[in-house]
Amino acid sequence: MFFGDLEAQDWQSVRYWKAADAGLGRDAGAILTTAGSLTRFLDRHFGIRVDVELHDQFVDHTRPGEAPLLGFDENVPVLRRQVSLMHRGSVLFDAESILPLESLPADLIADLEEGVRPLANLLLDRGLSLARSDLSVAQMKGEGMHEGRWARRSVLRSPSGVQALVVEVFHPIMWARIETTSRRYRL
Repeated sequence: MFFGDLEAQDWQSVRYWKAADAGLGRDAGAILTTAGSLTRFLDRHFGIRVDVELHDQFVDHTRPGEAPLLGFDENVPVLRRQVSLMHRGSVLFDAESILPLESLPADLIADLEEGVRPLANLLLDRGLSLARSDLSVAQMKGEGMHEGRWARRSVLRSPSGVQALVVEVFHPIMWARIETTSRRYRL
């Protein structure tokens, strides 16, 4: 898996999680808990526009812990998409999306294969309203490059039936960029 064992993480619902209790500032808390398109939130509030770098996209099956969040039985065929979202050549965060194939239109698959645009933007630009549920936050445990990094996990659902389990893991440079742009926006 792109991020390792996600079930081993201590996911906390944003209903109960508080950024200040975790030692994070208001801006970091807002980013981790925004219910809309994260990429649009970053653009509107911090002037940060992201580019997508597609690492891999392939047909797979749900893994333990994924199917229940999506409301499916285990081992359902899915499209698994792994990307990095970058700003000015630096990776701000990595994301993995798991989309059940049974509800995925062919033209959306083609747009995803281009690997140029973030998933939520593709869905919103198609006129599909989105609801984000099961939004949870964790500080990654375990060994490897993501240890100690903040992550969020949620399910995007559209009334058209398209849904996706999305996991985003934030690199330290994300918080440095937010701090820099926040100071600029406050002046």
